[in-house]
Amino acid sequence: MRLTVVALLFLSVSSFAQKKKKKEEPLLKENAEWFQGTIMLTDGTELKGLVKYTDQSGVLSFQDGTNSKVLTATRVVGFEFFDESLQKQRVFYTFPYEDSETNVVRPLFFEVVREYSSFAILAKTDPVDVEQKLSRNPLSYSPNATALTTNRRVVVSQEETIYLMNAQGDIKPYFKIVNEENTGMLASGDVKTKNKMLDDDLLIEFVTEPVYEKLKTFAKQNNLTFKRKEDFLKILDYYDSIRL
Repeated sequence: MRLTVVALLFLSVSSFAQKKKKKEEPLLKENAEWFQGTIMLTDGTELKGLVKYTDQSGVLSFQDGTNSKVLTATRVVGFEFFDESLQKQRVFYTFPYEDSETNVVRPLFFEVVREYSSFAILAKTDPVDVEQKLSRNPLSYSPNATALTTNRRVVVSQEETIYLMNAQGDIKPYFKIVNEENTGMLASGDVKTKNKMLDDDLLIEFVTEPVYEKLKTFAKQNNLTFKRKEDFLKILDYYDSIRL
């Protein structure tokens, strides 16, 4: 792992180098696979063995043939593994942040998207939320409507937020990705994605305004948007090429 802002703020974990193509995963599908990885605990202990981390539940598990553990962010500095299902190396660190559910500052797992000398791009995926909703079926409406005309659907949603972190460890949200799937009699079951920009000007603080203007021009010329993760990564690739 490079000596970047993330590594300077927290103890780094050992890396595994692999380069393969990414695969998409269904919204509800739990990643039940174990991968070779490393976990660094807050007491300085390094665990090497099989690692399983599920974005859907936010649970980190470890086993090495002798020991088996389920670990929370309060005990972990960072961890990494090569995710065979997504075909990419994944690196996570624990940072204190306000929990959106409880509004309490506590250690949370953040995935490192990109690392630079003075800032880092982080991502945090919230656990899947399942909500049951009732709605009127307009095709079967009648004055004497009964419960049979009510469509029961299940809304499954998951949010991923992209953050920017400075060298002092301050983490600020940049944009949010919401994946939502509706299931039921009238629902297609397709996953719909919504992208929401949370702070349009945040990136300027990290790359300077002249550089940001170049990124905006590149994005416009290539029909890219800063609030879509795939597009943002392409914009960052361009940033890598002009900052050298």
